[in-house]
Amino acid sequence: MLLNHLNCAFLGPKGTFSEIAAISYFGNDNNFYPQKTITEVFEVVENNKNFYGIVPIENSIEGSVSTVMDLLFEISDVVIVGECIVPIRHFLLSNETLSLEKVKVLYSHQQAINQCNKFIKKNLKSVEIIFTASTTNACEIISNIPNSAAIASKRAIQLYNLKVLASDIQDSNNNYTRFLVIKNKNNEVTFVKDLENEVNRYKTSIICAPKYNKAGVLCDILEIFKRENINLTRIESRPTKKQLGEYLFYIDLEGYIHNPKIECALKDIKNICSFFKFLGSYPLKREMNSTEEVIKN
Repeated sequence: MLLNHLNCAFLGPKGTFSEIAAISYFGNDNNFYPQKTITEVFEVVENNKNFYGIVPIENSIEGSVSTVMDLLFEISDVVIVGECIVPIRHFLLSNETLSLEKVKVLYSHQQAINQCNKFIKKNLKSVEIIFTASTTNACEIISNIPNSAAIASKRAIQLYNLKVLASDIQDSNNNYTRFLVIKNKNNEVTFVKDLENEVNRYKTSIICAPKYNKAGVLCDILEIFKRENINLTRIESRPTKKQLGEYLFYIDLEGYIHNPKIECALKDIKNICSFFKFLGSYPLKREMNSTEEVIKN
């Protein structure tokens, strides 16, 4: 999905994996606006009908991004219109040429630190770790701190003129992050659908909460999807934050919202739930390859 001259907000500053996902998904010839937090990305999309947003929803190693899940629930005017999968490669970077044993302080986003845990334990045993708002925020910080390093993307090397102390330091080479493309629902993208053949090409996302907290309530929901032969690609629970033991269910399923089977299933699920929110129907994931190479410096 390559569009020209659109506006897209992402978790900045430049060089984050969110920026890589945004430019890879939309193409270079657009307007990209870095935000300080994921919450600010949502606020930009909520308050501007002509803006898209890119936010990380889950990582193959670290799991779901709780902030994004909470904001999808809390902000009513934002819907999902797309997704992409970005391979994650981490680099140990510094403003100076250092041996690993001379690195005293390590900066990065908490998820990046966690994704490089094995490397850190083996090679940076006595390092002080400081979490930052983003991986490239760490690159900005280390510019004036001696014997410091940051974990960030390959793109950050040129953006911040940094030295590479170690490459591909992520714990697993199968490290991927799924990003969501979000939009104000009052200016939602409309896709042309072939409802007979779309089941494996589109995804629908919802949030629901059962009316009653009782044994088997999740089975009741799953049974509805089974009855209609609808495949679920993800299901996860989050606390409602109202009462201990009450949960919301985040569900991704294959197919488009106006498929008759999906319409029937969601209608029945609404009837057994006290809360139901449609998050969006959108094309299935596209995996980005050689992500940094498609970005113009």
